[in-house]
Amino acid sequence: MVMASAAASLMTELLHRPATEFGLYFILFPIGFFTGNFISTRIGHRNAGETMVLAGSLLALLTVTVQAVVLVYGVLNPLAFFIPGFFITISQGIAMPYAQAGAMNEIPRFAGTAAGVGVFMQNFGAAVFAQLYGLLADGTPMPMSMIAVLCSTLGLIAGAMPFLLARRRVTP
Repeated sequence: MVMASAAASLMTELLHRPATEFGLYFILFPIGFFTGNFISTRIGHRNAGETMVLAGSLLALLTVTVQAVVLVYGVLNPLAFFIPGFFITISQGIAMPYAQAGAMNEIPRFAGTAAGVGVFMQNFGAAVFAQLYGLLADGTPMPMSMIAVLCSTLGLIAGAMPFLLARRRVTP
């Protein structure tokens, strides 16, 4: 969410590109999510849900780290915002279905509550970090990059916990 909102302002204010161009590049985000869901339907049945969540979390952190390096080296063009956004949404498409299913499966009679809490947390987190971006925005892509790295690091920590707990239960 932070990357999408930051990319909109950076495209118009920093790169002086029209909003219509932003709209054309933005299509990469839902295509990435679709691609991640497609990947997860092809390989998810062979892997534990915890593994899929961890894989998506790792891909997200790798993506934003590479983006940060690219931006530090001064590559400022729309692709520096939207190609990483494509891979981040791929990672979401891989991880989110399994994270949601895992949350709803924990106590089946509370599946509806778990789904509601999960969606609330996604939206609440997006709102908090979008606000943080708004507070830190300085007309450069660095605040977006720093927040994306922070969010992906937190996502990896959250994604690693179920993976590690599942391995702990299996190992005597």
